Amino acid sequence: MRRIIAAISFLVIANSAKAQDIHFSEFWATPMFSNPALTGHFEGTYRFNSIIRNQWSSVSSEPFQTFGGGIDMNAPFNLKPLGVGLFITTDNAGLSALTTTEVQGMIAGRFKLGNWENIKLHLGAKGGIIQQSIDYSKLNFGDQFNGIRFDPTSISGDLTNGGARTMVLNFGAGSFLERRINERRRIGMGYSLYNINQPDLSYSKSFESRVAMRHNVLFLASLQMLAKWDFMPSAQLNVQGKQNELVLGGAFRYHLNTSPMNPQAVRLGAWTRAGDAINIALGFELNNLYIGGSYDINYSTLEPASNYRGAWEASVIYIIPTVREKVKRLRQCPDYL
Repeated sequence: MRRIIAAISFLVIANSAKAQDIHFSEFWATPMFSNPALTGHFEGTYRFNSIIRNQWSSVSSEPFQTFGGGIDMNAPFNLKPLGVGLFITTDNAGLSALTTTEVQGMIAGRFKLGNWENIKLHLGAKGGIIQQSIDYSKLNFGDQFNGIRFDPTSISGDLTNGGARTMVLNFGAGSFLERRINERRRIGMGYSLYNINQPDLSYSKSFESRVAMRHNVLFLASLQMLAKWDFMPSAQLNVQGKQNELVLGGAFRYHLNTSPMNPQAVRLGAWTRAGDAINIALGFELNNLYIGGSYDINYSTLEPASNYRGAWEASVIYIIPTVREKVKRLRQCPDYL
């Protein structure tokens, strides 16, 4: 019975999720992916970022797997207001081996607003390609039934009705307004727009399957509560076509070491994705390294099949600090030499 429920649920999900963007529960751990305006927004020179997501392994022998990774640079060529970066995502969607790879270049600028020293406006843009492929041999079609039995060796006519449009261009842009005193005292909100050109990912010449524009509102903050305690609320809203996703929550951060030379902290938080799942996350900060992990507890209509098991994620951020050149002091030679 559980397998039947799972199959029906997957058909419903596949129909409603058609031509939609991927997402990560740990949106705070993928700044460039969450908003291109956050490219280069960190203290240091280079930032390396990677994340992996594994979903629906409880109801499918071939779970959905998503990987994201990138690098961005703060103040390239000593241009302090700028940030540049590259982010790559690969999504493998279950039994059909539908693989979507996206390569995006990012650029962002930071601007002061009048005389407000601690308030800055970040503007960013991204552009790149989407490549999509599918393994038809792993799919079954109705015309492979010959009237008596199903014949998996027969070639379906559905495979010859159109060519696959495997590579398209895609563009996006974003903004982020932030008031920052320091890393522990900051608050910001941004808006970004994805799939501006609405690329067509159809595998048939007879119809289009355009990716709808996605609107994203992002909120990130850190509020210092005590000498070693911070509260880090965050939220995001995604609206794409008729679909929407609202995530609300936050984490408490405890500083094991507040020394600027060797900061160490641990985070524990929870978020809710309205009507879908609760996400529990744990993270560690060790100087310039962040390591995090999270788990989605599913409570959507798929719960009878998933038994509350959803997805797990793991993320890593590493920042190479800015190396400042030492000033060489010239010693004045004594007159008697």
